[in-house]
Amino acid sequence: MMGSYHLLGISEFSSRLPLALGSALAVPLLYLLGKEIFSSPRAALWSSSILLTLLPTARLGRLTMLDGVINACLLWSLLCLLRGRKNPHWLGGIGIGLGLIALAKGLLVLALALLLGIVIFWLGEGRIFQRWQFWLGLLIGFAPVLWWYQLQFAEYGETFWQIHFEFHSFERVTQELEGNTGPPWYYLLEIVKYTAPWLFFLIPAAVMTVQQWRQDWAKVAITFGFGFLLIISAMGTKLPWYVLPCYPFFALMGGYYLADLEGRPRYPRLIGYLLALTAVVGLVGGLYAGFIEQKPVIIIMGLVLFVGVGWSAKQYLHSSPKFAKTLVMGLYVTLLFLFSSPLWNWEVNEAFAVKPVGRLIKQSTPVNTLIYTSFAYSRPSLDFYGDRQVIAVDDDQLRTKAKEGNYLLLDQNAQGRLALANLQKRGQTREFTLFFSPTVGKP
Repeated sequence: MMGSYHLLGISEFSSRLPLALGSALAVPLLYLLGKEIFSSPRAALWSSSILLTLLPTARLGRLTMLDGVINACLLWSLLCLLRGRKNPHWLGGIGIGLGLIALAKGLLVLALALLLGIVIFWLGEGRIFQRWQFWLGLLIGFAPVLWWYQLQFAEYGETFWQIHFEFHSFERVTQELEGNTGPPWYYLLEIVKYTAPWLFFLIPAAVMTVQQWRQDWAKVAITFGFGFLLIISAMGTKLPWYVLPCYPFFALMGGYYLADLEGRPRYPRLIGYLLALTAVVGLVGGLYAGFIEQKPVIIIMGLVLFVGVGWSAKQYLHSSPKFAKTLVMGLYVTLLFLFSSPLWNWEVNEAFAVKPVGRLIKQSTPVNTLIYTSFAYSRPSLDFYGDRQVIAVDDDQLRTKAKEGNYLLLDQNAQGRLALANLQKRGQTREFTLFFSPTVGKP
Protein backbone atom coordinates (compact mmCIF):
# COMPACT_ATOMS: atom_id res chain seq x y z
CA MET A 1 0.00 0.00 0.00
CA MET A 2 2.88 2.37 0.72
CA GLY A 3 4.15 1.77 -2.81
CA SER A 4 0.70 2.51 -4.18
CA TYR A 5 0.52 5.73 -2.15
CA HIS A 6 3.98 6.73 -3.38
CA LEU A 7 3.10 6.18 -7.03
CA LEU A 8 -0.54 7.29 -7.08
CA GLY A 9 -0.95 9.50 -4.01
CA ILE A 10 -3.28 8.89 -1.08
CA SER A 11 -6.82 8.22 -2.26
CA GLU A 12 -9.56 5.60 -2.17
CA PHE A 13 -8.27 4.13 -5.42
CA SER A 14 -4.64 3.84 -4.34
CA SER A 15 -5.70 2.36 -0.99
CA ARG A 16 -7.84 -0.33 -2.57
CA LEU A 17 -5.77 -1.15 -5.66
CA PRO A 18 -3.05 -3.41 -4.14
CA LEU A 19 -5.52 -5.29 -1.95
CA ALA A 20 -7.98 -5.72 -4.82
CA LEU A 21 -5.21 -7.10 -7.03
CA GLY A 22 -4.11 -9.46 -4.26
CA SER A 23 -7.68 -10.65 -3.80
CA ALA A 24 -8.14 -11.12 -7.55
CA LEU A 25 -5.17 -13.51 -7.64
CA ALA A 26 -7.44 -16.07 -5.97
CA VAL A 27 -9.26 -16.62 -9.29
CA PRO A 28 -6.30 -17.88 -11.38
CA LEU A 29 -4.93 -19.72 -8.34
CA LEU A 30 -8.23 -21.56 -7.93
CA TYR A 31 -8.10 -22.49 -11.62
CA LEU A 32 -4.59 -23.92 -11.20
CA LEU A 33 -5.67 -25.72 -8.04
CA GLY A 34 -8.65 -27.18 -9.89
CA LYS A 35 -6.41 -28.45 -12.69
CA GLU A 36 -4.33 -30.28 -10.09
CA ILE A 37 -7.24 -31.82 -8.25
CA PHE A 38 -9.92 -32.48 -10.90
CA SER A 39 -9.74 -35.05 -13.67
CA SER A 40 -11.71 -32.68 -15.92
CA PRO A 41 -10.25 -29.24 -16.78
CA ARG A 42 -13.85 -28.01 -17.27
CA ALA A 43 -14.45 -28.34 -13.54
CA ALA A 44 -11.43 -26.12 -12.87
CA LEU A 45 -12.69 -23.54 -15.38
CA TRP A 46 -16.18 -23.41 -13.90
CA SER A 47 -14.81 -23.24 -10.34
CA SER A 48 -12.75 -20.14 -11.12
CA SER A 49 -15.65 -18.63 -13.09
CA ILE A 50 -17.96 -19.03 -10.10
CA LEU A 51 -15.42 -17.39 -7.78
CA LEU A 52 -14.95 -14.55 -10.28
CA THR A 53 -18.67 -13.74 -10.35
CA LEU A 54 -19.57 -14.31 -6.70
CA LEU A 55 -20.75 -10.99 -5.27
CA PRO A 56 -19.16 -11.39 -1.79
CA THR A 57 -15.66 -12.17 -3.07
CA ALA A 58 -15.82 -9.58 -5.86
CA ARG A 59 -17.12 -6.86 -3.54
CA LEU A 60 -15.35 -7.49 -0.24
CA GLY A 61 -12.04 -8.04 -2.02
CA ARG A 62 -12.17 -4.40 -3.13
CA LEU A 63 -12.49 -3.00 0.37
CA THR A 64 -9.41 -1.71 2.18
CA MET A 65 -8.92 -4.81 4.31
CA LEU A 66 -6.75 -7.90 4.13
CA ASP A 67 -9.42 -10.61 4.28
CA GLY A 68 -9.63 -11.00 0.51
CA VAL A 69 -5.86 -11.47 0.20
CA ILE A 70 -6.12 -14.41 2.62
CA ASN A 71 -7.89 -16.43 -0.09
CA ALA A 72 -4.98 -16.00 -2.48
CA CYS A 73 -2.41 -16.97 0.17
CA LEU A 74 -4.42 -20.02 1.25
CA LEU A 75 -4.94 -21.22 -2.32
CA TRP A 76 -1.23 -20.75 -2.99
CA SER A 77 -0.37 -22.98 -0.03
CA LEU A 78 -2.82 -25.64 -1.22
CA LEU A 79 -1.50 -25.46 -4.78
CA CYS A 80 2.03 -25.96 -3.47
CA LEU A 81 0.83 -28.92 -1.39
CA LEU A 82 -0.77 -30.65 -4.37
CA ARG A 83 2.12 -29.98 -6.74
CA GLY A 84 4.56 -30.99 -4.01
CA ARG A 85 3.27 -34.56 -4.24
CA LYS A 86 5.05 -34.84 -7.61
CA ASN A 87 7.81 -32.26 -7.17
CA PRO A 88 8.97 -31.79 -3.53
CA HIS A 89 10.44 -28.37 -4.26
CA TRP A 90 6.89 -26.98 -4.39
CA LEU A 91 6.46 -27.85 -0.70
CA GLY A 92 8.46 -24.78 0.26
CA GLY A 93 5.60 -22.59 -0.92
CA ILE A 94 3.27 -23.93 1.79
CA GLY A 95 5.13 -22.15 4.57
CA ILE A 96 5.48 -18.96 2.55
CA GLY A 97 1.71 -18.79 2.03
CA LEU A 98 1.03 -19.45 5.71
CA GLY A 99 3.61 -16.84 6.70
CA LEU A 100 1.87 -14.22 4.57
CA ILE A 101 -1.44 -15.11 6.25
CA ALA A 102 0.20 -14.69 9.66
CA LEU A 103 1.56 -11.27 8.67
CA ALA A 104 -1.83 -10.18 7.34
CA LYS A 105 -4.26 -11.62 9.91
CA GLY A 106 -2.22 -12.87 12.85
CA LEU A 107 -3.62 -15.87 14.67
CA LEU A 108 -6.07 -16.72 11.90
CA VAL A 109 -3.16 -18.71 10.51
CA LEU A 110 -3.56 -21.22 13.36
CA ALA A 111 -7.08 -22.18 12.26
CA LEU A 112 -6.11 -22.42 8.60
CA ALA A 113 -2.92 -24.35 9.40
CA LEU A 114 -4.98 -26.81 11.46
CA LEU A 115 -7.32 -27.40 8.51
CA LEU A 116 -4.35 -27.71 6.18
CA GLY A 117 -2.87 -30.35 8.47
CA ILE A 118 -6.15 -32.27 8.40
CA VAL A 119 -6.11 -32.18 4.59
CA ILE A 120 -2.50 -33.41 4.48
CA PHE A 121 -3.27 -36.47 6.60
CA TRP A 122 -6.65 -37.11 4.92
CA LEU A 123 -4.92 -37.15 1.55
CA GLY A 124 -2.41 -39.61 2.96
CA GLU A 125 0.49 -37.21 2.48
CA GLY A 126 1.92 -37.26 6.01
CA ARG A 127 5.38 -37.90 4.57
CA ILE A 128 5.42 -34.23 3.61
CA PHE A 129 6.54 -33.46 7.18
CA GLN A 130 9.71 -35.45 6.51
CA ARG A 131 10.69 -33.26 3.57
CA TRP A 132 13.32 -30.58 4.20
CA GLN A 133 11.70 -28.36 1.55
CA PHE A 134 8.56 -28.09 3.70
CA TRP A 135 10.49 -26.99 6.78
CA LEU A 136 12.65 -24.58 4.82
CA GLY A 137 9.49 -22.98 3.46
CA LEU A 138 8.12 -22.58 6.99
CA LEU A 139 11.39 -20.96 8.08
CA ILE A 140 11.36 -18.54 5.15
CA GLY A 141 7.66 -17.77 5.61
CA PHE A 142 7.67 -17.20 9.35
CA ALA A 143 11.06 -15.51 9.81
CA PRO A 144 9.57 -12.12 8.74
CA VAL A 145 6.59 -12.76 11.03
CA LEU A 146 8.79 -13.34 14.07
CA TRP A 147 10.95 -10.36 13.15
CA TRP A 148 7.87 -8.14 12.78
CA TYR A 149 6.42 -9.26 16.10
CA GLN A 150 9.75 -8.64 17.82
CA LEU A 151 9.80 -5.08 16.48
CA GLN A 152 6.23 -4.48 17.64
CA PHE A 153 6.94 -5.80 21.13
CA ALA A 154 10.09 -3.68 21.34
CA GLU A 155 8.15 -0.57 20.30
CA TYR A 156 4.78 -1.04 22.03
CA GLY A 157 5.36 -3.74 24.64
CA GLU A 158 2.25 -4.98 26.42
CA THR A 159 0.00 -2.68 24.38
CA PHE A 160 0.80 -4.68 21.24
CA TRP A 161 -0.11 -7.93 23.01
CA GLN A 162 -3.39 -6.50 24.28
CA ILE A 163 -4.50 -5.04 20.95
CA HIS A 164 -3.13 -7.53 18.41
CA PHE A 165 -3.50 -10.82 20.25
CA GLU A 166 -6.18 -10.23 22.87
CA PHE A 167 -8.58 -7.72 21.25
CA HIS A 168 -8.16 -8.71 17.58
CA SER A 169 -7.74 -12.45 18.15
CA PHE A 170 -8.68 -14.14 21.43
CA GLU A 171 -11.56 -11.84 22.38
CA ARG A 172 -13.15 -12.11 18.93
CA VAL A 173 -13.29 -15.86 19.39
CA THR A 174 -14.73 -15.91 22.90
CA GLN A 175 -17.03 -12.86 22.95
CA GLU A 176 -18.86 -10.36 20.78
CA LEU A 177 -17.04 -7.10 20.10
CA GLU A 178 -18.48 -3.75 19.02
CA GLY A 179 -21.96 -5.26 18.74
CA ASN A 180 -20.93 -7.63 15.94
CA THR A 181 -22.70 -10.83 16.89
CA GLY A 182 -25.33 -13.20 15.59
CA PRO A 183 -26.79 -16.71 15.93
CA PRO A 184 -24.77 -19.81 14.97
CA TRP A 185 -26.45 -19.80 11.54
CA TYR A 186 -25.38 -16.18 10.86
CA TYR A 187 -22.98 -17.17 8.06
CA LEU A 188 -25.48 -19.51 6.47
CA LEU A 189 -27.79 -16.51 6.12
CA GLU A 190 -24.95 -14.44 4.65
CA ILE A 191 -24.31 -17.16 2.09
CA VAL A 192 -28.01 -17.39 1.20
CA LYS A 193 -28.36 -13.59 0.89
CA TYR A 194 -25.41 -12.86 -1.36
CA THR A 195 -24.56 -15.92 -3.46
CA ALA A 196 -27.64 -16.26 -5.69
CA PRO A 197 -27.94 -17.45 -8.41
CA TRP A 198 -24.92 -19.69 -7.75
CA LEU A 199 -26.65 -20.69 -4.53
CA PHE A 200 -29.08 -22.82 -6.57
CA PHE A 201 -26.16 -24.93 -7.78
CA LEU A 202 -24.27 -24.86 -4.48
CA ILE A 203 -26.91 -26.82 -2.57
CA PRO A 204 -26.89 -29.92 -4.85
CA ALA A 205 -23.13 -29.44 -5.29
CA ALA A 206 -22.63 -29.69 -1.52
CA VAL A 207 -24.66 -32.90 -1.46
CA MET A 208 -22.58 -34.32 -4.32
CA THR A 209 -19.36 -33.31 -2.53
CA VAL A 210 -20.33 -35.26 0.58
CA GLN A 211 -21.26 -38.24 -1.59
CA GLN A 212 -17.85 -38.04 -3.30
CA TRP A 213 -15.92 -37.67 -0.02
CA ARG A 214 -13.33 -40.26 -1.03
CA GLN A 215 -12.14 -38.05 -3.90
CA ASP A 216 -9.20 -35.72 -3.23
CA TRP A 217 -11.07 -32.63 -4.40
CA ALA A 218 -13.96 -33.42 -2.05
CA LYS A 219 -11.60 -33.85 0.90
CA VAL A 220 -10.14 -30.40 0.29
CA ALA A 221 -13.56 -28.77 -0.27
CA ILE A 222 -15.14 -30.41 2.78
CA THR A 223 -12.25 -29.58 5.11
CA PHE A 224 -11.94 -25.91 4.21
CA GLY A 225 -15.49 -25.16 3.05
CA PHE A 226 -17.40 -26.82 5.87
CA GLY A 227 -14.58 -26.94 8.44
CA PHE A 228 -13.83 -23.22 8.38
CA LEU A 229 -17.56 -22.45 8.35
CA LEU A 230 -17.93 -24.38 11.61
CA ILE A 231 -14.99 -22.53 13.18
CA ILE A 232 -16.27 -19.03 12.43
CA SER A 233 -19.85 -19.99 13.35
CA ALA A 234 -18.63 -20.90 16.84
CA MET A 235 -16.88 -17.54 17.33
CA GLY A 236 -18.46 -14.83 19.46
CA THR A 237 -17.77 -11.97 17.03
CA LYS A 238 -19.37 -12.34 13.60
CA LEU A 239 -18.63 -10.17 10.58
CA PRO A 240 -19.65 -10.75 6.93
CA TRP A 241 -16.08 -10.98 5.62
CA TYR A 242 -15.03 -13.73 8.03
CA VAL A 243 -16.68 -16.24 5.69
CA LEU A 244 -14.53 -15.24 2.69
CA PRO A 245 -12.08 -18.20 2.97
CA CYS A 246 -15.03 -20.59 2.50
CA TYR A 247 -16.05 -19.27 -0.92
CA PRO A 248 -13.21 -20.71 -3.05
CA PHE A 249 -14.09 -24.16 -1.77
CA PHE A 250 -17.79 -23.66 -2.35
CA ALA A 251 -16.75 -22.64 -5.88
CA LEU A 252 -14.83 -25.92 -6.19
CA MET A 253 -18.00 -27.80 -5.30
CA GLY A 254 -20.03 -25.77 -7.79
CA GLY A 255 -17.45 -26.17 -10.54
CA TYR A 256 -17.46 -29.94 -10.23
CA TYR A 257 -21.27 -29.96 -10.26
CA LEU A 258 -21.44 -27.80 -13.41
CA ALA A 259 -18.95 -30.05 -15.19
CA ASP A 260 -21.03 -33.05 -14.17
CA LEU A 261 -24.22 -31.40 -15.45
CA GLU A 262 -22.70 -30.92 -18.90
CA GLY A 263 -22.58 -34.68 -19.35
CA ARG A 264 -26.23 -35.28 -18.46
CA PRO A 265 -28.98 -35.58 -21.08
CA ARG A 266 -31.46 -33.68 -18.86
CA TYR A 267 -30.98 -31.17 -16.05
CA PRO A 268 -32.94 -30.86 -12.77
CA ARG A 269 -35.85 -28.56 -13.63
CA LEU A 270 -36.06 -26.70 -10.32
CA ILE A 271 -32.77 -24.86 -10.84
CA GLY A 272 -34.00 -23.60 -14.21
CA TYR A 273 -37.18 -22.22 -12.67
CA LEU A 274 -35.17 -20.53 -9.91
CA LEU A 275 -32.90 -18.92 -12.51
CA ALA A 276 -35.96 -17.60 -14.34
CA LEU A 277 -37.37 -16.26 -11.08
CA THR A 278 -34.05 -14.54 -10.34
CA ALA A 279 -34.15 -12.84 -13.74
CA VAL A 280 -37.68 -11.52 -13.16
CA VAL A 281 -36.94 -10.37 -9.61
CA GLY A 282 -33.76 -8.65 -10.84
CA LEU A 283 -35.69 -6.77 -13.52
CA VAL A 284 -38.58 -5.71 -11.27
CA GLY A 285 -36.27 -4.81 -8.39
CA GLY A 286 -33.89 -2.90 -10.66
CA LEU A 287 -36.68 -0.87 -12.26
CA TYR A 288 -38.33 -0.10 -8.94
CA ALA A 289 -35.15 0.82 -7.04
CA GLY A 290 -33.73 2.73 -10.00
CA PHE A 291 -36.78 4.98 -10.33
CA ILE A 292 -37.23 5.42 -6.57
CA GLU A 293 -33.56 6.26 -5.96
CA GLN A 294 -33.25 8.05 -9.32
CA LYS A 295 -30.14 6.04 -10.21
CA PRO A 296 -30.12 4.85 -13.85
CA VAL A 297 -27.27 2.41 -13.19
CA ILE A 298 -29.61 0.28 -11.06
CA ILE A 299 -32.07 0.07 -13.96
CA ILE A 300 -29.25 -0.95 -16.31
CA MET A 301 -28.09 -3.64 -13.89
CA GLY A 302 -31.63 -4.97 -13.62
CA LEU A 303 -31.94 -5.15 -17.41
CA VAL A 304 -28.55 -6.85 -17.85
CA LEU A 305 -29.34 -9.33 -15.11
CA PHE A 306 -32.72 -10.08 -16.68
CA VAL A 307 -31.24 -10.72 -20.12
CA GLY A 308 -28.21 -12.71 -18.93
CA VAL A 309 -29.83 -14.86 -16.26
CA GLY A 310 -33.10 -15.14 -18.18
CA TRP A 311 -31.37 -16.40 -21.33
CA SER A 312 -29.31 -18.78 -19.20
CA ALA A 313 -32.52 -20.11 -17.63
CA LYS A 314 -33.98 -20.77 -21.08
CA GLN A 315 -30.84 -22.64 -22.16
CA TYR A 316 -30.81 -24.59 -18.91
CA LEU A 317 -34.42 -25.69 -19.29
CA HIS A 318 -33.52 -26.94 -22.77
CA SER A 319 -30.59 -28.87 -21.23
CA SER A 320 -28.06 -26.86 -23.24
CA PRO A 321 -24.54 -26.86 -21.73
CA LYS A 322 -24.15 -23.28 -22.97
CA PHE A 323 -26.24 -22.06 -20.01
CA ALA A 324 -23.22 -21.83 -17.70
CA LYS A 325 -21.24 -19.63 -20.09
CA THR A 326 -24.26 -17.35 -20.55
CA LEU A 327 -24.79 -17.14 -16.79
CA VAL A 328 -21.14 -16.25 -16.13
CA MET A 329 -21.15 -13.53 -18.79
CA GLY A 330 -24.45 -12.06 -17.56
CA LEU A 331 -23.26 -11.90 -13.97
CA TYR A 332 -19.86 -10.51 -14.98
CA VAL A 333 -21.36 -7.63 -16.98
CA THR A 334 -23.81 -6.90 -14.14
CA LEU A 335 -20.89 -6.69 -11.71
CA LEU A 336 -19.04 -4.36 -14.09
CA PHE A 337 -21.93 -1.90 -13.89
CA LEU A 338 -22.15 -2.32 -10.12
CA PHE A 339 -18.46 -1.56 -9.58
CA SER A 340 -18.56 1.39 -11.96
CA SER A 341 -20.91 3.07 -9.47
CA PRO A 342 -20.52 3.88 -5.75
CA LEU A 343 -23.40 1.53 -4.90
CA TRP A 344 -21.18 -1.49 -4.28
CA ASN A 345 -19.61 -0.12 -1.10
CA TRP A 346 -22.61 0.03 1.20
CA GLU A 347 -20.47 -0.44 4.37
CA VAL A 348 -19.49 3.24 4.06
CA ASN A 349 -23.11 4.13 4.88
CA GLU A 350 -23.56 1.42 7.50
CA ALA A 351 -24.82 2.85 10.85
CA PHE A 352 -24.19 6.36 9.46
CA ALA A 353 -22.84 7.91 6.26
CA VAL A 354 -19.08 8.16 6.80
CA LYS A 355 -18.05 10.50 3.98
CA PRO A 356 -19.99 13.63 5.08
CA VAL A 357 -18.77 13.21 8.66
CA GLY A 358 -15.20 12.67 7.47
CA ARG A 359 -15.41 15.76 5.28
CA LEU A 360 -16.64 17.82 8.25
CA ILE A 361 -13.79 16.61 10.46
CA LYS A 362 -11.13 17.22 7.81
CA GLN A 363 -12.34 20.76 7.08
CA SER A 364 -12.95 21.82 10.69
CA THR A 365 -10.01 20.46 12.69
CA PRO A 366 -6.22 20.96 12.61
CA VAL A 367 -3.98 18.24 11.19
CA ASN A 368 -3.02 15.41 13.61
CA THR A 369 -5.90 16.24 15.97
CA LEU A 370 -7.53 13.49 18.01
CA ILE A 371 -11.34 13.46 17.88
CA TYR A 372 -13.45 11.79 20.57
CA THR A 373 -16.89 10.51 19.63
CA SER A 374 -20.00 9.29 21.40
CA PHE A 375 -20.51 6.60 18.75
CA ALA A 376 -20.38 3.06 20.12
CA TYR A 377 -17.17 2.02 18.33
CA SER A 378 -14.37 3.42 16.19
CA ARG A 379 -14.66 3.17 12.40
CA PRO A 380 -11.43 2.95 10.38
CA SER A 381 -13.23 4.32 7.32
CA LEU A 382 -14.02 7.50 9.28
CA ASP A 383 -10.34 7.85 10.19
CA PHE A 384 -9.47 7.57 6.50
CA TYR A 385 -12.01 10.02 5.11
CA GLY A 386 -11.48 12.49 7.95
CA ASP A 387 -7.68 12.11 7.90
CA ARG A 388 -7.84 12.19 11.71
CA GLN A 389 -8.04 9.51 14.39
CA VAL A 390 -11.59 9.34 15.78
CA ILE A 391 -11.73 7.49 19.10
CA ALA A 392 -14.95 6.10 20.59
CA VAL A 393 -15.20 6.66 24.36
CA ASP A 394 -17.91 6.40 27.01
CA ASP A 395 -19.81 9.27 28.66
CA ASP A 396 -17.43 9.64 31.62
CA GLN A 397 -14.44 9.90 29.31
CA LEU A 398 -16.26 12.41 27.11
CA ARG A 399 -16.85 14.63 30.15
CA THR A 400 -13.17 14.38 31.03
CA LYS A 401 -12.04 15.14 27.49
CA ALA A 402 -14.36 18.15 27.37
CA LYS A 403 -12.68 19.57 30.48
CA GLU A 404 -9.23 19.01 29.00
CA GLY A 405 -10.05 20.86 25.79
CA ASN A 406 -10.66 18.52 22.85
CA TYR A 407 -12.72 18.08 19.72
CA LEU A 408 -15.88 16.07 20.38
CA LEU A 409 -18.08 14.40 17.77
CA LEU A 410 -21.48 13.92 19.42
CA ASP A 411 -24.80 12.53 18.25
CA GLN A 412 -28.04 14.20 19.36
CA ASN A 413 -28.72 11.75 22.18
CA ALA A 414 -25.25 12.27 23.62
CA GLN A 415 -25.65 16.05 23.48
CA GLY A 416 -28.81 15.89 25.57
CA ARG A 417 -27.46 13.20 27.87
CA LEU A 418 -24.15 14.89 28.65
CA ALA A 419 -25.37 18.52 28.67
CA LEU A 420 -21.82 19.85 28.35
CA ALA A 421 -21.38 23.60 28.74
CA ASN A 422 -19.10 26.03 26.88
CA LEU A 423 -18.80 23.94 23.76
CA GLN A 424 -18.05 25.69 20.48
CA LYS A 425 -19.94 24.26 17.53
CA ARG A 426 -17.69 23.71 14.50
CA GLY A 427 -20.09 22.00 12.12
CA GLN A 428 -22.91 19.51 11.77
CA THR A 429 -24.08 16.60 9.63
CA ARG A 430 -27.37 14.77 9.78
CA GLU A 431 -26.16 12.39 12.51
CA PHE A 432 -23.39 14.25 14.34
CA THR A 433 -22.27 17.66 15.53
CA LEU A 434 -18.59 18.56 15.90
CA PHE A 435 -17.69 20.63 18.97
CA PHE A 436 -14.55 22.10 20.47
CA SER A 437 -14.10 22.60 24.19
CA PRO A 438 -12.00 25.74 24.71
CA THR A 439 -11.30 25.08 28.40
CA VAL A 440 -7.68 24.21 27.70
CA GLY A 441 -5.64 24.84 24.58
CA LYS A 442 -6.47 26.74 21.44
CA PRO A 443 -9.20 26.00 18.93
